[in-house]
Amino acid sequence: MVTSRQMRRLFLSLSVILIIMTISITSEAKAASIPEYIKVGLRFKDTAATTYTLSSESGFVLGSVSDEGFKETLPLPAYNTLIACIEGNHVALRDTDGVLISLDIGRNGCLMPLDYKENGIITFEGKKYRGGIILNIESNNRIKAINYLAMDEYLYGVLHKEMSQSYPMEALKAQAVAARSFAVESIGRHYNDGFDVCTTTDCQVYGGYEDEYPRTNQAVDETSGLIIWANGQPAPVFYLKNSGGHTQSIEDVWTSSHLPHLVGKTDPYSPDYPWIATITFDSLEQKLLQAGYDPGSIESVQVGGRNSAGAVSELIIKGSKDTVILEKERIRTVLGPSLVRSRHFNIGEVYLGKNSVTFEVQMILSNGTKVKNAQDKINIISADGKIKSITSENLYITNGKQTAKAKTVAREAKFDDSIVARGKEVTFSGMGYGHGVGMAQDGAIEMAKQGFNFIDILKFYFTNIEVR
Repeated sequence: MVTSRQMRRLFLSLSVILIIMTISITSEAKAASIPEYIKVGLRFKDTAATTYTLSSESGFVLGSVSDEGFKETLPLPAYNTLIACIEGNHVALRDTDGVLISLDIGRNGCLMPLDYKENGIITFEGKKYRGGIILNIESNNRIKAINYLAMDEYLYGVLHKEMSQSYPMEALKAQAVAARSFAVESIGRHYNDGFDVCTTTDCQVYGGYEDEYPRTNQAVDETSGLIIWANGQPAPVFYLKNSGGHTQSIEDVWTSSHLPHLVGKTDPYSPDYPWIATITFDSLEQKLLQAGYDPGSIESVQVGGRNSAGAVSELIIKGSKDTVILEKERIRTVLGPSLVRSRHFNIGEVYLGKNSVTFEVQMILSNGTKVKNAQDKINIISADGKIKSITSENLYITNGKQTAKAKTVAREAKFDDSIVARGKEVTFSGMGYGHGVGMAQDGAIEMAKQGFNFIDILKFYFTNIEVR
């Protein structure tokens, strides 16, 4: 018969076991959330070739990659340079004299520097990388090349390309966590191509070993293992250069789905980033044709609507054949993100944004009356077409005979979306640079300068998140 004391002991023992199991499972789940390795597509499809040159000062080791990692099959310590080429239906290896080393490197064959366990470097087509190079044949009978390396080693090659190593360390650490979070959520993004991420802005810009710097590597190392979590899950995150004064909710940019951690908010930290761009109607027509529209000759362009953040939600383009309405981020995708730098814009040469002010300028002649000048910054367009920022105390006006300081009166600006561009061209003037979702890098830099740490920065730009 089991006594009550024995039952209590049994209950306590089971409770301890359950607690240990729970901690173990939680720890394993957390560790499993960050993959150890990542595959980066270097050459594929149109950029793939039939022959590549690889070199390593320590020699090579040939192996293959699977879900279990890299498995060595053949050490090649005597060779510092190898040529990968297609022979038959296989990727073969030859030395610089053309001597055959391997007729078939195998499915998902991978070349590592011999000292890869000691952070050895491999050179592929004249550029240095950590990790190794996977080589396999694509359907176009060319060799796909993929950089296979540890997650933080990948981030070493990303960070400076996305945020200069010269910026404050706390901003770099915020960028490191955001980039790691983006990478974790991007595993398998290019699954059909056989890798996880590419090297361009379609994923994250990656430059390999040659774009590493001590400060950016330090930021990665000091945040190693940390990602952004929302609602108990690794969170999809995004970042951009400059918010233009207000970030965007994800449903106002790409999708109708709402994500609570990606909501738009007023951003007092992103510094002013004014821009102005003009495109001819002929060029605009060509951009629309390339995007699959056929409006005919462009007749007019007008803002059709704005979202709660003040960003343009619809752009109406009327043509001789059809009217095209571009919505949300499709505006920048079709017209080009370097032309329309953000959707905080007006049609015309002056941006009257949601957080902007207009100024009534009066000429005050010296008559003994004291006038207190406002200290607001004013954006002016100089004779050479460049936008400059000055304070009103440095603003002078003249009637040709007399010169005096100007008095400025700040008034709240309102969007005037009744403006319609007609004729031969349209001019956009705006503020900010990027899609608007997530962390504004310029704002992160400014927050770091003001003494905020990287956790503060991330929690400002991403709502109700954890960093762990």
